[in-house]
Amino acid sequence: MSIRNSKKLKKLQHLENVIRELIETEENYVKNLSIVVECYLQEFRFPYPRVSIPSDLRERKAQFVFVNIEDIYFWHKEALVKHRQSPKELAKVFLKCESQFHMYAKYFSNKDKSQFIVSEYESYFDAVRKHFNQKLDLNNFLCIPIQRLPQYQLLLKEMAKPLKEMEGDWRPICEAQSMIARVLTTVNDFTAIQRINDFHGDIADQGKLVYHNFLTCKHNEKKTRFYVFLFTRIIIFTKKINPKGKYSSATYNYKLEIPMNKVTIKELHSKCFSMIYTERNIEVMNLICFGENQTIHKLWMQKINEQIRMQRELIADLVNPLTECEREVV
Repeated sequence: MSIRNSKKLKKLQHLENVIRELIETEENYVKNLSIVVECYLQEFRFPYPRVSIPSDLRERKAQFVFVNIEDIYFWHKEALVKHRQSPKELAKVFLKCESQFHMYAKYFSNKDKSQFIVSEYESYFDAVRKHFNQKLDLNNFLCIPIQRLPQYQLLLKEMAKPLKEMEGDWRPICEAQSMIARVLTTVNDFTAIQRINDFHGDIADQGKLVYHNFLTCKHNEKKTRFYVFLFTRIIIFTKKINPKGKYSSATYNYKLEIPMNKVTIKELHSKCFSMIYTERNIEVMNLICFGENQTIHKLWMQKINEQIRMQRELIADLVNPLTECEREVV
């Protein structure tokens, strides 16, 4: 066998191993989800449960423990990877299911509350664990869906590598990998939005979350490091509060907001720009803003300018609908 053929065979074997790992880990994932649904969750549906359930847990808190894990379980059981397929067919399965993957957003955003309640009723859930002869406790099972999306991304990446080296049809797998990356971004964005405190409006009315990161702002000679959320309709400035306990995550306390249709920005130098809030042609606030580094500075400039341009086009279209048609023709 030539050296070239030997290398190709190794790459094919690696590809087969990755596909096998995807199938086997998916089977194990569904099995673990079934334990949560058929053992722990079903206990709450029996009129006479096998382990006595604390009344306050049964009445209200159980829904926060399990969230939509049953929906995730039935979907994976019926619709996702169930048998060995070619990389191209596997990619089709993933891409076809992009909308279903977004159900993970609800599950991710509730993770801290779920883990806290389980720890609060540790003796009850441990009794259920022993009754069903399980080694892992419930919190370990509840973490498994959180870990699964990044695992898909890693396995798809490992699949694409030998395909690309062998000049095979690697693009569908790369598209599937990019889709999972988009879902993870959306899920993480949704989770962050849910943790904004003290914002008095409806966060759902602020449009799509475009970007979020730290931004240091200087106003009246005072510098403040904000965590800033850029939506299509508003910029929200918050103070990030780091986790304080085992079952908690960062939260974001609202500080101020600027509507996108009332903001202008101007680059001052490579690491700094001004953000001016104007109300009825009167300057209300002028912030001097600094990104964490030059790359993030450029991202802030790019993202904010894009939204300002879109706001101006929207206003122009409302005032004169013909402008939209003219842009389409161009």
